[in-house]
Amino acid sequence: MSNSWHRVFRTMMEGYDQRYGQRFVQLVDRRATMKSFEFDQTLLMPTAEGYRALVEQAKLEIKPRIMNYLSRRWSEGTIENMSFFAMAVAVYARSVMDPPVSIDVGKVLLKAVAACNLRCAYRKETGGGCRRAMNGDHHLPKCIKLPREIALGWGYVKRYIATGGAICSSDSIGAHGVMSVRVRPASDFAPEASC
Repeated sequence: MSNSWHRVFRTMMEGYDQRYGQRFVQLVDRRATMKSFEFDQTLLMPTAEGYRALVEQAKLEIKPRIMNYLSRRWSEGTIENMSFFAMAVAVYARSVMDPPVSIDVGKVLLKAVAACNLRCAYRKETGGGCRRAMNGDHHLPKCIKLPREIALGWGYVKRYIATGGAICSSDSIGAHGVMSVRVRPASDFAPEASC
């Protein structure tokens, strides 16, 4: 019994060894830094190496004055979490999109801070925002939300990663559109029976 299980496990692991590395997609910053960021095609998220590289690139691109302001409002972990999303979308926008779009990661994070400050200052239904409840610090994900343009761009990045780096136009039909059925009855249509 254990011998057969061993054989099955060994066969499964050999198959994994042959497939290892085929599910990773590189997002290359072709027009700016030529750096490569690795994403897992199954999880649609960066690998640990890709995450660290995106965070480091964001730190290089965010102006020091903006970074000082962000560090007074958010913890270092929050800045990392938000900057990797914004940096991935910025790399996609300037390297994959045609025509390229320039996204300032620092300004995107400032927008997120401003929206968080508004939510915290004017929230009354729960006794105040997260700053009042948690000694003056913002906390993910209770208060901080991605700006709309980054959330939309993140969808494009995930589609790019899911297709293995194939470029999809923004108006391409998704699976829902391909499988939909359009029925147009004639103007004189009357059902034969009612329910």
